[in-house]
Amino acid sequence: VEQKRQFEPKDFMNNRFTDPKDKTDFNSMDPYRARKTAVQYARATNTEWLPEGYADAKIANEFEEFEKRGLLVGTLKPGPCDPDVEKKIQPALKMFNGCVDLLSIEEGVFRFHYHGLIKHKFGMSCYMESCLKDCDVHCTGVVFETTREKDLLDGSFMYD
Repeated sequence: VEQKRQFEPKDFMNNRFTDPKDKTDFNSMDPYRARKTAVQYARATNTEWLPEGYADAKIANEFEEFEKRGLLVGTLKPGPCDPDVEKKIQPALKMFNGCVDLLSIEEGVFRFHYHGLIKHKFGMSCYMESCLKDCDVHCTGVVFETTREKDLLDGSFMYD
């Protein structure tokens, strides 16, 4: 049974960056497998078409602005920490069992180096905020810093 297509078929080789000998034959796959393969390729080699060194230069330029302004957000650089507050939040840090390291405490914003799965980053930061409030400290926000943007394809991660 042939499926009715919503869009007219287009040439899959309309990408001038892909060498024809490296073409993946998506037509021979069922739609589910074709989509999974396309997503896997996009995630694995999403910058292969950029000129050599372009991505590194762009990232360096982005962090240059942070350096000029003396900002710590977006980096793993340690900042000021009040030792009294640091002692008070030890129960929360123990609960996370090495998954986070305290980087700084500024104006009620706690910055941590996060080592866990990226897919859990938001939930863990919300839970950390709740734990900090349970420790009876002034907390206006929690920021989890990490050098990774995504987990590996098999659902695992590399420690940073």
